[in-house]
Amino acid sequence: MPNPVRGLVWIRNNPRVPEYLRGLADGTIPLTHEGLHELESWRTAAHLRDLLMDAGALPRIDRQIMLFERWYRQRLTQIDDPEHAQLLRQFTTWRLFPKLRAKAAREPLTSGSRNTAAGRFNIAAVFLTWLDDRGRRLDQTTQTDVDLWHARHRDPKRLDAFLNWAMDGRHMPRLQLPAPARNDRAPISQDRRLALLRRFLTDEDILLRTRVAACLVLLYAQPVSRLARLTIRDVLQHHGRVSLRLGDPPTPVPEPFATMLTTLVADRANMNTAANPDSDWLFPGGRAGQPLSPGAFLQQLRALGLPTTQTRTAAFQQLVLQAPAPVVAQALGYHHNTATKHRTAAGGTWNRYPTTREGTARWP
Repeated sequence: MPNPVRGLVWIRNNPRVPEYLRGLADGTIPLTHEGLHELESWRTAAHLRDLLMDAGALPRIDRQIMLFERWYRQRLTQIDDPEHAQLLRQFTTWRLFPKLRAKAAREPLTSGSRNTAAGRFNIAAVFLTWLDDRGRRLDQTTQTDVDLWHARHRDPKRLDAFLNWAMDGRHMPRLQLPAPARNDRAPISQDRRLALLRRFLTDEDILLRTRVAACLVLLYAQPVSRLARLTIRDVLQHHGRVSLRLGDPPTPVPEPFATMLTTLVADRANMNTAANPDSDWLFPGGRAGQPLSPGAFLQQLRALGLPTTQTRTAAFQQLVLQAPAPVVAQALGYHHNTATKHRTAAGGTWNRYPTTREGTARWP
């Protein structure tokens, strides 16, 4: 640990830490995930668990799944109706947890995945109560109920995961779910995109990691969930050229952004603590072995006037006007259908793409 004083400050300022460390040492707290799961101060226990996993004292398990499981157990105790609780328990066991575990097997989960699962649980609980107020059980749901719910609620599609599970499991009749309403946000203008890009390339009063994150959104249409998963191994340097592994092949990085990116690799934040002394994350977080969360990226970028969704759309539409949509999709790690959709929205045609000299990095 490069800065052991920070660890000592954590132990001194949090009375739970020495208590839990003594318990782990004398065996009164089992050195298992289940043992830590029962501790009262869940935030302290979560950080301690991250440190123990990072040190190899505990087997690794996705932190977001652990947090969701803890939340779910507490939330289930708040469901008063036994029939509702049973349905929600089955929904979580057979739909929410399997989806989280399947995704975690492919890549580390973000807090967004956990929040989505929690939101689906909550909206299912609200729907069951709403049905109850209408004098119906789930197995008595009618098409009118489904249509009325979708008409009256701001984000009705959040319930569809529960409804599909319930219909698949014959907990309710097979009904027609309304098609999702389009909610496309207009992209920012190209002038605004370039103005934001100039600011983040030149304003040294902004934290370097925030500037780099902003440029990745502005230049390469990257979502914050993907920023959180980037590692220093994704930044490639060869014969004075810098490229970034977002898809296949790696994408060339032009100056001055290339210098910003390599400077960040050499001097990342959160590296002087026990949490991430040897981290490979490009954006290390404050938790052991964990990157900066997507929520933290969103908060920082929005505070600086960068709307991430509209900016990504603008960047993508500009990119597909400069190169064939399948090429852009493969290079940036998107599905080709996504790129084709943006090309159509941007009004691009196959004969509009300028030729570029192979191996030359140019601004997207």
